[in-house]
Amino acid sequence: MRTLSSAVVLAALTCSAGCGDKSDAVQTTPPAQTAKPAAAAPAPAAAAPAPAGGRQGGAAAAPITVAEHAATMKTIAQSVQGANKALKGGDTAGAAPNVETLATSFARIETFYTQRMKPDAVKLAQTARSGAQDAVAALKAGDAMKAQTSLATTQGTCAQCHKMYREGDGKTAPYAFNAASGITPP
Repeated sequence: MRTLSSAVVLAALTCSAGCGDKSDAVQTTPPAQTAKPAAAAPAPAAAAPAPAGGRQGGAAAAPITVAEHAATMKTIAQSVQGANKALKGGDTAGAAPNVETLATSFARIETFYTQRMKPDAVKLAQTARSGAQDAVAALKAGDAMKAQTSLATTQGTCAQCHKMYREGDGKTAPYAFNAASGITPP
């Protein structure tokens, strides 16, 4: 139950961090249309999964689609590349935003698998998120070596999950969930 509550809280935090950019863009037009925000009302509701902090219902978070999962995975890949490049160049300040994005993205991936009741993938996503959070803390402390070690842990977790759930190489065959995963696009 505690894991589920944590996943819901993380989903709320993820949405407030990740959805904030989208709702800001949407809300720049609606302030003039305050009387019509029937379309603007769902955006605050999506940003309002704050009740998840006290509630124990994972259903409060909107389902994350397979397409959103794929987009989040692309964000993760780009963030890992950016963080590794910055860390290899000794640029801890340049690595920090990428590593923070990783922590947020893995929280979203954790929610995706929680919604599909895949406890093994949830645990891997939690481990990856924890590694990213450790890397963020190490960067804030100015410890580039620890950040690299934590990032390597995160990447190792990625490989484990990909072996269990993914097929395709991204070059000759697109990435997709394998049949054993039981996850199919709608």
